[in-house]
Amino acid sequence: MQNKPSAANALTAEQRQQLEADCTFKRVVELELDPVRGNFDAAHLKEVNRRIFQDLPGAGFDDVTPGEFRKPVPDGLDWMKQRGLSTVDGPFYVAYSRMDEAATARLDKALEGAKPDELRSLKTAEFTAQLARIYAELDYVHPFSDGNSRTLRTFTKQLAKEAGYEVDWERFSRSEVERDLLYIARDRSVNELAKPHVQHENTMRKILHTQARLDGNRALPDLLRDAVRPSRAVAFELLSEREALKEYPELKEAYKTMHTAATYFALKMPGNLGAQEAGIQSVMNHVQNRLDAGETAKFFPGP
Repeated sequence: MQNKPSAANALTAEQRQQLEADCTFKRVVELELDPVRGNFDAAHLKEVNRRIFQDLPGAGFDDVTPGEFRKPVPDGLDWMKQRGLSTVDGPFYVAYSRMDEAATARLDKALEGAKPDELRSLKTAEFTAQLARIYAELDYVHPFSDGNSRTLRTFTKQLAKEAGYEVDWERFSRSEVERDLLYIARDRSVNELAKPHVQHENTMRKILHTQARLDGNRALPDLLRDAVRPSRAVAFELLSEREALKEYPELKEAYKTMHTAATYFALKMPGNLGAQEAGIQSVMNHVQNRLDAGETAKFFPGP
Protein backbone atom coordinates (compact mmCIF):
# COMPACT_ATOMS: atom_id res chain seq x y z
CA MET A 1 0.00 0.00 0.00
CA GLN A 2 1.45 3.33 -1.09
CA ASN A 3 1.67 6.24 1.29
CA LYS A 4 -0.78 9.02 0.53
CA PRO A 5 1.03 12.20 -0.55
CA SER A 6 0.75 15.03 1.97
CA ALA A 7 -1.52 17.99 1.29
CA ALA A 8 1.44 20.38 1.25
CA ASN A 9 3.17 18.41 -1.50
CA ALA A 10 0.13 18.86 -3.73
CA LEU A 11 0.48 22.65 -3.58
CA THR A 12 2.47 24.87 -5.87
CA ALA A 13 5.69 26.35 -4.47
CA GLU A 14 3.93 29.69 -4.00
CA GLN A 15 0.95 28.11 -2.23
CA ARG A 16 3.25 26.06 -0.02
CA GLN A 17 5.19 29.19 0.93
CA GLN A 18 1.98 31.05 1.78
CA LEU A 19 0.67 28.15 3.90
CA GLU A 20 3.95 28.02 5.80
CA ALA A 21 3.85 31.78 6.37
CA ASP A 22 0.24 31.66 7.61
CA CYS A 23 1.01 28.84 10.06
CA THR A 24 4.09 30.50 11.52
CA PHE A 25 2.95 34.13 11.64
CA LYS A 26 0.27 33.53 14.23
CA ARG A 27 2.74 31.59 16.38
CA VAL A 28 5.22 34.46 16.26
CA VAL A 29 2.44 36.79 17.42
CA GLU A 30 1.61 34.37 20.25
CA LEU A 31 5.24 34.48 21.36
CA GLU A 32 5.04 38.27 21.52
CA LEU A 33 2.16 37.94 23.97
CA ASP A 34 3.34 34.84 25.81
CA PRO A 35 7.11 34.42 25.38
CA VAL A 36 9.22 31.47 26.39
CA ARG A 37 10.31 31.96 30.01
CA GLY A 38 13.58 31.19 31.73
CA ASN A 39 17.23 31.47 30.81
CA PHE A 40 18.21 32.37 27.26
CA ASP A 41 20.05 29.11 26.64
CA ALA A 42 19.98 26.39 23.97
CA ALA A 43 16.81 24.86 25.41
CA HIS A 44 15.14 28.27 25.21
CA LEU A 45 16.20 28.64 21.57
CA LYS A 46 14.83 25.18 20.73
CA GLU A 47 11.51 25.97 22.39
CA VAL A 48 11.15 29.19 20.40
CA ASN A 49 11.70 27.23 17.20
CA ARG A 50 9.30 24.48 18.28
CA ARG A 51 6.52 26.92 19.07
CA ILE A 52 6.90 28.85 15.83
CA PHE A 53 6.91 25.79 13.56
CA GLN A 54 4.77 23.38 15.59
CA ASP A 55 1.87 23.38 13.11
CA LEU A 56 3.85 22.52 10.00
CA PRO A 57 4.20 18.71 10.38
CA GLY A 58 0.42 18.43 10.77
CA ALA A 59 -0.04 20.60 7.67
CA GLY A 60 1.95 18.18 5.55
CA PHE A 61 5.46 19.58 5.91
CA ASP A 62 6.98 16.19 6.66
CA ASP A 63 10.55 17.46 6.47
CA VAL A 64 10.11 20.01 9.27
CA THR A 65 11.26 18.96 12.77
CA PRO A 66 10.27 21.77 15.16
CA GLY A 67 12.59 22.31 18.10
CA GLU A 68 15.32 19.97 16.86
CA PHE A 69 18.84 20.94 15.83
CA ARG A 70 19.95 19.85 12.37
CA LYS A 71 22.22 16.85 11.97
CA PRO A 72 26.00 17.35 11.74
CA VAL A 73 27.59 17.70 8.31
CA PRO A 74 30.13 14.93 7.55
CA ASP A 75 33.86 15.69 7.82
CA GLY A 76 35.31 17.35 4.77
CA LEU A 77 32.04 18.94 3.71
CA ASP A 78 30.58 22.41 4.28
CA TRP A 79 27.04 23.67 4.78
CA MET A 80 26.55 26.58 2.41
CA LYS A 81 23.50 28.37 1.04
CA GLN A 82 23.05 30.38 -2.12
CA ARG A 83 21.38 33.72 -1.53
CA GLY A 84 19.40 35.65 -4.11
CA LEU A 85 18.87 39.35 -3.41
CA SER A 86 15.99 41.33 -4.84
CA THR A 87 17.96 44.52 -5.42
CA VAL A 88 21.33 43.13 -6.54
CA ASP A 89 21.91 40.81 -9.48
CA GLY A 90 23.79 37.55 -9.27
CA PRO A 91 24.14 34.80 -6.67
CA PHE A 92 25.64 35.27 -3.22
CA TYR A 93 26.84 32.56 -0.86
CA VAL A 94 26.97 32.20 2.90
CA ALA A 95 28.64 29.36 4.80
CA TYR A 96 27.43 28.09 8.14
CA SER A 97 28.80 25.74 10.78
CA ARG A 98 28.88 21.99 10.29
CA MET A 99 26.70 21.70 13.42
CA ASP A 100 29.24 19.36 14.96
CA GLU A 101 30.32 19.26 18.61
CA ALA A 102 32.48 22.35 18.15
CA ALA A 103 29.52 24.28 16.74
CA THR A 104 27.26 23.21 19.60
CA ALA A 105 29.90 24.33 22.10
CA ARG A 106 30.20 27.63 20.23
CA LEU A 107 26.44 28.16 20.46
CA ASP A 108 26.51 27.57 24.22
CA LYS A 109 29.43 29.96 24.57
CA ALA A 110 27.61 32.69 22.61
CA LEU A 111 24.53 32.27 24.77
CA GLU A 112 26.60 32.93 27.90
CA GLY A 113 26.34 36.58 26.88
CA ALA A 114 22.56 36.44 26.64
CA LYS A 115 21.88 37.50 30.22
CA PRO A 116 19.26 40.28 30.52
CA ASP A 117 20.51 41.47 33.92
CA GLU A 118 24.01 42.07 32.55
CA LEU A 119 22.82 43.55 29.27
CA ARG A 120 20.55 45.98 31.12
CA SER A 121 23.59 47.83 32.48
CA LEU A 122 24.90 48.67 28.99
CA LYS A 123 24.39 51.94 27.17
CA THR A 124 22.55 51.73 23.87
CA ALA A 125 25.65 51.57 21.64
CA GLU A 126 27.24 48.90 23.84
CA PHE A 127 24.04 46.87 23.98
CA THR A 128 23.60 47.05 20.20
CA ALA A 129 27.14 45.83 19.60
CA GLN A 130 26.67 42.93 22.04
CA LEU A 131 23.31 41.96 20.52
CA ALA A 132 24.89 41.97 17.05
CA ARG A 133 27.69 39.68 18.29
CA ILE A 134 25.20 37.23 19.80
CA TYR A 135 23.05 37.25 16.66
CA ALA A 136 26.01 36.75 14.31
CA GLU A 137 27.35 33.83 16.36
CA LEU A 138 23.95 32.12 16.47
CA ASP A 139 23.39 32.81 12.78
CA TYR A 140 26.78 31.27 11.93
CA VAL A 141 25.99 28.13 13.95
CA HIS A 142 22.59 28.05 12.18
CA PRO A 143 21.33 25.27 14.43
CA PHE A 144 18.06 24.50 12.64
CA SER A 145 17.51 23.04 9.19
CA ASP A 146 15.11 25.86 8.41
CA GLY A 147 13.49 28.79 10.14
CA ASN A 148 16.66 30.16 11.73
CA SER A 149 15.90 33.79 10.85
CA ARG A 150 12.45 33.83 12.43
CA THR A 151 13.71 31.92 15.44
CA LEU A 152 16.64 34.28 16.03
CA ARG A 153 14.55 37.41 15.52
CA THR A 154 12.00 36.22 18.07
CA PHE A 155 14.70 35.05 20.49
CA THR A 156 16.76 38.27 20.33
CA LYS A 157 13.69 40.51 20.44
CA GLN A 158 12.58 38.93 23.71
CA LEU A 159 16.13 39.00 25.08
CA ALA A 160 16.31 42.71 24.32
CA LYS A 161 12.93 43.38 25.89
CA GLU A 162 13.93 41.73 29.15
CA ALA A 163 17.13 43.80 29.10
CA GLY A 164 15.15 47.03 28.70
CA TYR A 165 15.47 47.50 24.95
CA GLU A 166 13.24 47.27 21.88
CA VAL A 167 14.43 45.77 18.57
CA ASP A 168 12.37 46.74 15.55
CA TRP A 169 13.19 43.82 13.25
CA GLU A 170 10.02 44.63 11.30
CA ARG A 171 11.63 47.76 9.86
CA PHE A 172 13.75 45.50 7.64
CA SER A 173 10.69 43.92 5.99
CA ARG A 174 9.09 47.19 4.85
CA SER A 175 10.88 47.23 1.50
CA GLU A 176 13.09 45.03 -0.66
CA VAL A 177 15.99 47.42 -0.09
CA GLU A 178 15.73 47.18 3.72
CA ARG A 179 15.35 43.40 3.56
CA ASP A 180 18.44 43.04 1.38
CA LEU A 181 20.47 45.36 3.62
CA LEU A 182 19.76 43.05 6.55
CA TYR A 183 20.67 39.93 4.54
CA ILE A 184 23.92 41.58 3.43
CA ALA A 185 24.86 42.70 6.94
CA ARG A 186 24.13 39.27 8.39
CA ASP A 187 25.92 37.35 5.63
CA ARG A 188 29.01 39.55 5.87
CA SER A 189 29.28 38.81 9.59
CA VAL A 190 28.58 35.09 9.19
CA ASN A 191 31.08 34.56 6.37
CA GLU A 192 33.82 36.22 8.44
CA LEU A 193 33.10 33.77 11.25
CA ALA A 194 32.94 30.84 8.79
CA LYS A 195 36.24 31.39 6.95
CA PRO A 196 38.54 29.73 9.54
CA HIS A 197 36.37 26.60 9.52
CA VAL A 198 35.68 26.08 5.80
CA GLN A 199 36.56 22.57 4.67
CA HIS A 200 36.38 22.81 0.89
CA GLU A 201 38.29 25.05 -1.53
CA ASN A 202 35.20 25.70 -3.66
CA THR A 203 33.28 26.93 -0.61
CA MET A 204 36.08 29.33 0.30
CA ARG A 205 36.25 30.67 -3.24
CA LYS A 206 32.51 31.39 -3.29
CA ILE A 207 32.32 33.14 0.06
CA LEU A 208 35.43 35.23 -0.68
CA HIS A 209 33.85 36.32 -3.95
CA THR A 210 30.64 37.13 -2.05
CA GLN A 211 32.54 39.12 0.57
CA ALA A 212 34.29 41.14 -2.14
CA ARG A 213 30.93 41.99 -3.73
CA LEU A 214 29.41 43.00 -0.38
CA ASP A 215 32.38 45.07 0.76
CA GLY A 216 31.40 48.63 1.66
CA ASN A 217 27.90 47.75 2.87
CA ARG A 218 26.90 48.35 6.48
CA ALA A 219 27.92 45.71 9.01
CA LEU A 220 25.36 44.20 11.36
CA PRO A 221 26.21 46.29 14.48
CA ASP A 222 25.99 49.47 12.43
CA LEU A 223 22.71 48.44 10.79
CA LEU A 224 21.11 47.55 14.13
CA ARG A 225 21.70 51.08 15.40
CA ASP A 226 18.61 52.02 13.36
CA ALA A 227 16.49 49.33 15.02
CA VAL A 228 17.52 49.26 18.71
CA ARG A 229 16.18 51.73 21.28
CA PRO A 230 15.80 51.68 25.06
CA SER A 231 12.27 50.71 26.11
CA ARG A 232 12.07 53.80 28.30
CA ALA A 233 12.77 56.01 25.26
CA VAL A 234 9.92 54.36 23.38
CA ALA A 235 7.70 54.78 26.44
CA PHE A 236 8.57 58.47 26.62
CA GLU A 237 7.20 58.91 23.10
CA LEU A 238 4.19 56.62 23.20
CA LEU A 239 2.84 56.45 26.75
CA SER A 240 1.04 59.06 28.81
CA GLU A 241 3.01 60.55 31.69
CA ARG A 242 1.09 58.48 34.22
CA GLU A 243 1.59 55.23 32.28
CA ALA A 244 5.25 55.91 31.57
CA LEU A 245 6.13 56.80 35.15
CA LYS A 246 4.35 53.72 36.45
CA GLU A 247 6.46 51.44 34.25
CA TYR A 248 9.62 53.57 34.14
CA PRO A 249 9.89 55.71 37.30
CA GLU A 250 13.34 56.90 36.18
CA LEU A 251 11.53 59.03 33.57
CA LYS A 252 10.26 61.36 36.29
CA GLU A 253 13.10 63.82 35.68
CA ALA A 254 12.47 63.74 31.95
CA TYR A 255 8.83 64.69 32.37
CA LYS A 256 9.81 67.32 34.95
CA THR A 257 12.12 68.78 32.32
CA MET A 258 9.20 69.06 29.90
CA HIS A 259 7.14 71.05 32.43
CA THR A 260 10.12 73.24 33.26
CA ALA A 261 10.71 73.95 29.57
CA ALA A 262 7.06 74.85 29.00
CA THR A 263 7.12 77.33 31.90
CA TYR A 264 10.47 78.78 30.87
CA PHE A 265 9.55 79.49 27.25
CA ALA A 266 6.09 80.79 28.20
CA LEU A 267 7.71 83.39 30.46
CA LYS A 268 10.53 84.22 28.05
CA MET A 269 8.34 84.52 24.94
CA PRO A 270 4.86 85.63 26.08
CA GLY A 271 2.31 85.71 23.27
CA ASN A 272 4.64 84.06 20.74
CA LEU A 273 3.18 80.54 20.62
CA GLY A 274 5.26 79.50 17.63
CA ALA A 275 8.53 80.37 19.34
CA GLN A 276 7.37 78.69 22.55
CA GLU A 277 6.53 75.47 20.71
CA ALA A 278 9.86 75.54 18.86
CA GLY A 279 11.74 75.99 22.12
CA ILE A 280 9.87 73.19 23.86
CA GLN A 281 10.41 70.91 20.86
CA SER A 282 14.15 71.56 20.98
CA VAL A 283 14.22 70.47 24.62
CA MET A 284 12.09 67.43 23.84
CA ASN A 285 14.51 66.46 21.06
CA HIS A 286 17.40 66.84 23.49
CA VAL A 287 15.70 64.64 26.09
CA GLN A 288 14.71 62.04 23.49
CA ASN A 289 18.26 61.85 22.15
CA ARG A 290 19.60 61.32 25.66
CA LEU A 291 17.06 58.59 26.28
CA ASP A 292 17.87 56.91 22.97
CA ALA A 293 21.50 56.86 24.04
CA GLY A 294 20.57 55.15 27.30
CA GLU A 295 20.98 58.26 29.46
CA THR A 296 18.37 59.48 31.95
CA ALA A 297 19.98 62.07 34.23
CA LYS A 298 20.16 65.91 34.13
CA PHE A 299 18.13 66.53 30.99
CA PHE A 300 17.33 70.23 31.02
CA PRO A 301 20.18 72.33 29.57
CA GLY A 302 18.98 75.53 31.29
CA PRO A 303 18.32 79.01 29.91
